[in-house]
Amino acid sequence: MVAIMNQLEALWELQEAEVALAKLKKEVKSTPARQKRAKLRSFLTEQQNNIDDIQKNLVSKNTQLDACSTQLAGLMRDYELEKSDLDIMENDEESTAAELSEARKSIEKLLEKINALSKELNSTLRFVEKATADITTTYSKAGKAKREYDALGTVCEAELEDFRPRLNAAESLVAEKRKTIPDNLMKKYASIRKNHALPIARVEHEQCGGCNMMLPSAVVKKVAAGTGIVECENCGRILIS
Repeated sequence: MVAIMNQLEALWELQEAEVALAKLKKEVKSTPARQKRAKLRSFLTEQQNNIDDIQKNLVSKNTQLDACSTQLAGLMRDYELEKSDLDIMENDEESTAAELSEARKSIEKLLEKINALSKELNSTLRFVEKATADITTTYSKAGKAKREYDALGTVCEAELEDFRPRLNAAESLVAEKRKTIPDNLMKKYASIRKNHALPIARVEHEQCGGCNMMLPSAVVKKVAAGTGIVECENCGRILIS
């Protein structure tokens, strides 16, 4: 009985040591410098994603720009040819009014296509110009943030060195406490920890200190007797008196 009670007390001490270590690690991560550096890291990731998106769009738009330019050049050639033919027809007495009308309609259709394509080309050019400017601005912002991020890295390293003795002591204490726990009890503790951050709870006022549920008198007496490992019927934590 004494052995079981001692093991459970050792397990409780392990849990307290682990809680203290976790609290210390959280303190290390929550310094103003580390919080600001984390925000800068998110900002830099966001800016890189923005640049990637803009560059993908630029590739697409540049391809579209090349296609429009090629198509426009072809339409301009067709227009020059059609215009030349119309000039000849207008000076040819044998050309009929119907032929001249058809030729003018053909030129008008070409001009409509040329104007529509020119608008598309100009719109694409404006997009490319804006996207290029956006990339430059984004690189500038990211560059400034990266310099600040790197500078804070030095500050965070210095802070970590200040915390190091306390961290090492806390980690050593946890390691020492674990050595005193039998393997079977350690496995059960680790298994319960998958569902609960604190796998062991004290019985207080006939309640489980973990989930606060009332415990049957028989369970309370069994825990107090220390004759074996007792788990809360509600949450599954190991109970200790």
